[in-house]
Amino acid sequence: MIGSRTEGGCSAPKNVMNRKALIAGILVAAVGVGLLFFYMRRYEHEVSGGAPVDVLMVTSDLAIGEPLTADRMAVRQIPQSYVEDRHVLVSDRDKVLGIRLATNLRANQSLLWTDLATAFDGRRDLSNLLREGMRALTITASQGSGIVDLVHPGDRVDILFTAERPGTEGEIVTITLLQNVLVLAVGEDTGGEEAREDEEEGRRRRDSEVSVAVTLEQAALLAHARTRGALEIALRNPEDIELLESLQETTDTDLIEPEVRRRINRRQTPTQESSIEQIR
Repeated sequence: MIGSRTEGGCSAPKNVMNRKALIAGILVAAVGVGLLFFYMRRYEHEVSGGAPVDVLMVTSDLAIGEPLTADRMAVRQIPQSYVEDRHVLVSDRDKVLGIRLATNLRANQSLLWTDLATAFDGRRDLSNLLREGMRALTITASQGSGIVDLVHPGDRVDILFTAERPGTEGEIVTITLLQNVLVLAVGEDTGGEEAREDEEEGRRRRDSEVSVAVTLEQAALLAHARTRGALEIALRNPEDIELLESLQETTDTDLIEPEVRRRINRRQTPTQESSIEQIR
């Protein structure tokens, strides 16, 4: 009987210890799942550009001088990291009603404070177009580039760089240096009232110099690049804010390799347009 009581007395603490271990394991697993969920949400926010912010957009093509009315505006959501000080937020809707435009706008284009006639008088000061932390740098597109004649202040461009690969003899390579860069000015045209009058009177600019808004680190990259090779700009859709990752460089081999040409020529699947809520 003594042996029986001793065996039962030992099993009880073991059961208690097993339960504690089980509970501890469940708690550790729960904490692990919670941390995994937290980091996944954080990663999704970083990849998508952060929480969405409501900004104003126009619902139809508008010409210079037309007033903004409620039926011509709607709400669109933009990732927080892509929102600039120039974007007109939904909370500022009443402030812009009735104000005339200083530039032409296309349907579904986001409304910017610099699009409004009251934003600046005459030729707009370049420094006033920069948001905090950004710098203005002027680059010269390669000779023979006709796209510069079609670029206007406020457009978005990608910047391509072509040069000889370091350490080789004559091997030319082209890379995408920067993506989704804001154009502040083309030549001396910053998009103000005087520039609009010049355009109306038929005085077309012929400039290859484009001033863009970049960070200080990006400015250093561009400044170095323009001493080593040729820069080219590619015009973007104003609402296309996607940054492509893992872009490959282009070499002479890519021009003649069939598989490379097939890959490049594959059409991208159109992205589904974001839903737009009409302001009433």
